[in-house]
Amino acid sequence: MNSILIYLLQSAISLVIFYLFYELLFKRDAFFAFNRYYLLLTIFISTLLPLLDFSMYNVFSGTSDPVISLAPIYGLFEYTLGEVTIYGEGSSAIDSVATGRSLPYFSYIILLYLIGVFFAVGRFALRFYQISRLLQKSKVVYHNGLRLIFTVPGTPTFSFFNYVFIDENLFNRRDEVEKIIEHEKIHIDQKHSLDLVIAELFSIIQWFNPIVYLLKKTLKENHEFIADSDVLTVYPDIMSYTKLLIDNSSIIKTNILTHNFSYSLLKRRLFMIKKTKNPLRFSFKLVWVLLAVSMVVFACSGPIQKESISSDVEFVSDVELNIHPDSIQIASIFEPDKNYIKFIVSLGKERDTKIKLYGENGNLIKVFMEGVHARGAYMVTWHPENGETIPEGNYRYTFFADDNKVDGLFSFTNNYSNAKPNDANVFTVVEVMPEYPGGMDELFTYLVNNINYPDEAKVKGVQGRVFVNFVVGKDGSVYDAKVLRGIGGGCDEEAIRVVEAMPNWIPGKQRGQNVNVSYNIPINFVFDEKDADTIFTVVEVMPSFPGGKDKLMTYLSENIKYPNEAKKNSIEGRVFVSFVVEKDGSIGDVKILRGIGSGCDEESIRVIENMPRWTPGTQRGQAVRVAYNLPIRFKLS
Repeated sequence: MNSILIYLLQSAISLVIFYLFYELLFKRDAFFAFNRYYLLLTIFISTLLPLLDFSMYNVFSGTSDPVISLAPIYGLFEYTLGEVTIYGEGSSAIDSVATGRSLPYFSYIILLYLIGVFFAVGRFALRFYQISRLLQKSKVVYHNGLRLIFTVPGTPTFSFFNYVFIDENLFNRRDEVEKIIEHEKIHIDQKHSLDLVIAELFSIIQWFNPIVYLLKKTLKENHEFIADSDVLTVYPDIMSYTKLLIDNSSIIKTNILTHNFSYSLLKRRLFMIKKTKNPLRFSFKLVWVLLAVSMVVFACSGPIQKESISSDVEFVSDVELNIHPDSIQIASIFEPDKNYIKFIVSLGKERDTKIKLYGENGNLIKVFMEGVHARGAYMVTWHPENGETIPEGNYRYTFFADDNKVDGLFSFTNNYSNAKPNDANVFTVVEVMPEYPGGMDELFTYLVNNINYPDEAKVKGVQGRVFVNFVVGKDGSVYDAKVLRGIGGGCDEEAIRVVEAMPNWIPGKQRGQNVNVSYNIPINFVFDEKDADTIFTVVEVMPSFPGGKDKLMTYLSENIKYPNEAKKNSIEGRVFVSFVVEKDGSIGDVKILRGIGSGCDEESIRVIENMPRWTPGTQRGQAVRVAYNLPIRFKLS
């Protein structure tokens, strides 16, 4: 839905730019044929250019959009339920954060736009109907190859495609009618009616834009200037033709799809008849058209965001991502030989993002991708300042996306000490990435089914993420597994054991040759000291609220009430609640991760604790405990 609004906005901006240049440069010139085609090109460019997928960077650099293979991303996000908005007036609404749908006001804008389109189409159809009715009930006469339609006395003369509608009494005045018919014949021969139909169809798309109505009026005026100019080449008596225009111009409004002798346009037509051409001045004005085109191309170009000379963010793709709209994913890529570090970021929907990169000693090196970014995949590249070489060592990063945070760790090194002989070249991204047998779902299943929570970690209450790096060799074997950052308690050893025991992968390829490819996997160990029973964050079959996610959102929106104290003190904000879906589906261990006070925290806990039983999650066929985080936003409307 956002893409529709962006298209309409870019189309409207293009129209405004081109029309303003016309008003400033060409409107008063007598180069009527040029003006006609300029206005028509304005319509076509404003309609078609915003549909093209390009960027100014690519236009001037001559490069195409980057095509890359995204590194597989494992478990880099925690399963987090969507957000519920509670409004102060007692009416609750399910926010887009909860449902993954477009924001409500977008829906209202699109609905309003479609209503306008409906009426514009109806108006267009009505005008065709009016002309067709006039054709059916009027007398038709053939005159000099034209079809003349005799109209009610007093009706102004006008043309539409191959028809000339004329008062029969006027037709009998031979001294005047030939010039009038010649005028309308020029409209017919040059297919001016087709221009008006095109402009009318464009106005259906841009019905909300006042400039489109000025453009239609201007195009129709220019047709009259063309016809007047051509008639005078056949009947060069300007005074006689001027008198004819005055005598036969009408103040009666006719169908906008037709051409007629209009009194309202008479003064300007008489002025343009006497207007002389200045080719030299006109040629200088043509240079400004390039500026107009450049401005329109810039307005319609796609996003290219650059942090600085030393880093950039490239928009890779807005194709459908294989992730939930509420999910975020990030992977780190490093190339020692090329002296850069990259991050691949996938966003299920528009989010406010930021990546912080830290060095070996915890010092902040760089902040990337700061700002609001739309749904899609992005590649963030960092080169050290002043051409310095990236030192070897462990690097940490934190990725922020709205209220979500993902931590990562990777090791930047120029060699693999435990690598097999003749396997010195290890890639991070290749043309054909390695693939686990059966795909990503099977890899998740393997890890979940084979990693056991060490008893030592349970006794000590150790939990957290273990970051493991390994290499998929040319033959598909997994080797050189090592812990980049561990948590102890036997978790590091357990992670290494399971990774090393993985079956052979389908190896990656670069230029048709099998190559070694490096991967990082974060493995999250979560433990609850309360009952010495493992709490999972992701399991084979996730728990579900009775009736599904929509029912959960409905339950929350109907049951959470805005506390009076919070209303009185104008308290707004998000309350982050953590809870566990127990083995029997009941809700337990409800606690506030971050609150805003004034009764909002207590109200959130009350409603969560009173939720009906869920269908419990299962792991290896057994019901297990699963943890969730739920952000609830309180907002005064």
